[in-house]
Amino acid sequence: MKGSVFCGFEQYVDDNYGLHIWQYLLENSNLKSQGIYLASETYDDDELLTLINSLSKSTSMSADTIQRDFGKAFFKTLFSLIGHHVEHISNLFDFLRAVDDVIHVEVKKSDASAYTPSFFYDQPENNKLVMRYVSKRGMCFFAEGLILGAAEYFQTKAHIEQSKCVHCGDDYCLINITI
Repeated sequence: MKGSVFCGFEQYVDDNYGLHIWQYLLENSNLKSQGIYLASETYDDDELLTLINSLSKSTSMSADTIQRDFGKAFFKTLFSLIGHHVEHISNLFDFLRAVDDVIHVEVKKSDASAYTPSFFYDQPENNKLVMRYVSKRGMCFFAEGLILGAAEYFQTKAHIEQSKCVHCGDDYCLINITI
């Protein structure tokens, strides 16, 4: 996973819980990187999950909730990096459909070894989009947060629920977005 995600998580923890909690997480997580992250480098996915689980234990918030909250907060950072590729898009659903076809393509152009999740889309109604999330990382709750951050950016009230989830034994996640 790119270091920019780890740097974003550090900022999220600092903004929401304080720098002392970030230091506590680093001291108690036994990380290979020792918590030193450069945005342009790649780090083991498990380090982020370790930090999230450690934060969950020290705050009594579920790891799923932390992933979702972090995803929502991190959307602004991601959008600042890729926004110029989708500046012509003016609504949430068109933006979400552009994730796989535009944004992930651009990510691969800048780093051929980057791993991105796959999304498949179905729009059964004008106000409903179903996204099938497929990823070895299983960070569907982080994806939900990113979707909520995008909804906020596009000033769209969105409700999200999962009808299938890898954390419940399914092969993939189905994220249902209703606006």
